[in-house]
Amino acid sequence: MSARFRLPAGRSYNVRATELERDRQHTQVVCNVLLLDNSVQAFRVSKSDHGQVLLDAVFRHLELTERDYFGLHVADDASDAPRWLDPNKPIRKQLKRGSPHSLSFRVKFFVTDPSKLQEEYTRYQYFLQIKQDILTGRLPCPNNTAALLASYAVQSELGDYNEAEHSSGYLSEYCFIPAPPQDFHKEVSKHHQQHSGLTPAQAELNYLNTARTLELYGVELHYARDQRNAEILMGVMSAGVVVYQNRVRKNFFQWLKIVKISFKSKQFFIQLRREATETRETLLGFNMVNYRACKNLWKACVEHHTFFRLEQPIPPQKNFFAHYFSLGSKYRYCGRTEVQSVQYGKEKAVKDRVFARSPSKPLARKLMGGTDWESVSRNSLSDERLETQSLPTRSPPGQKRGKLWRLPLTPPLSNSNCTGRGRA
Repeated sequence: MSARFRLPAGRSYNVRATELERDRQHTQVVCNVLLLDNSVQAFRVSKSDHGQVLLDAVFRHLELTERDYFGLHVADDASDAPRWLDPNKPIRKQLKRGSPHSLSFRVKFFVTDPSKLQEEYTRYQYFLQIKQDILTGRLPCPNNTAALLASYAVQSELGDYNEAEHSSGYLSEYCFIPAPPQDFHKEVSKHHQQHSGLTPAQAELNYLNTARTLELYGVELHYARDQRNAEILMGVMSAGVVVYQNRVRKNFFQWLKIVKISFKSKQFFIQLRREATETRETLLGFNMVNYRACKNLWKACVEHHTFFRLEQPIPPQKNFFAHYFSLGSKYRYCGRTEVQSVQYGKEKAVKDRVFARSPSKPLARKLMGGTDWESVSRNSLSDERLETQSLPTRSPPGQKRGKLWRLPLTPPLSNSNCTGRGRA
């Protein structure tokens, strides 16, 4: 029979507490996030936390109300495909390499009309994003449009043109586009003189309204090859899926005309509606770099279609048999849609919020994980043998193990620029 002792009142050492602290430190990782003002902020999270925990930490740091338009881009040197941090998956399954991890805070969904953004602060984040994209070559821009955009940026930062203060060469320290032509700054100065009276908020809104007319505004690009094995870029946007080759738009598939999107291994498929003159539905096939790149493109399509085309996300299936015997992917976009985001902004936005704008400074490094026109030749897909054969106009063999996203024929939303809705 063991004797019962009372703990002495002398000195003690809590072994359990120190062991728990040690374990906690070993399970934490540091994530360095590149923000849109080019500053880097470190966040410490647990490996077991879901991506939403890190996203919420970034949003709290930025004091951002309209959050659903933004995401965290993962820097993955192993793949040319863009990859977003999934808020519903544990961080340890998404950030494989050792701590610290590098991510970049970016606009994920580009609204077709900037006036849908309720807060001036949200529009300012968009403004910083597009300014970066033009500077790094991610968003191609004609020189005349670039000069107009740059003049709005100058008006936002310097205010009204003043001949006494803004002498010749006052823009020499600024960099707006990758390779400015001769006299580019003079054109910017001419436009700047015409913007007298515009506040920073008004100048930035004009900037966004001008930028949204660019060909690649709001287009998320993915490398691929077509049926003839030619290099192309697949773009996902609010209105549908677009195909570019040699910087020229070759095809555009609106969501309304798409029946479903699917993938198997590194092959991506788009099944189109049967036209009145056709006897069968058309199935188009594209080859991606690898399985991961193919899944990233498929997820981007699911997310963009849900965000821009639906009034609310599709709830996950709770049926027992659907859970264990589903033939498609269980992945669904579960954030707010554009309709819900606009409504949430109207209810929660702080319209008279005061914040400090960051002055322009040289871009220290290229935006992580970017896909731009100039990198097509540098990141050629020819290093890996990608063969694409002509595909039959039916479901690909073995589709049961692939991932699909059906887009049934339903009436379009009244407040959307594209036509068609979808569900799984």
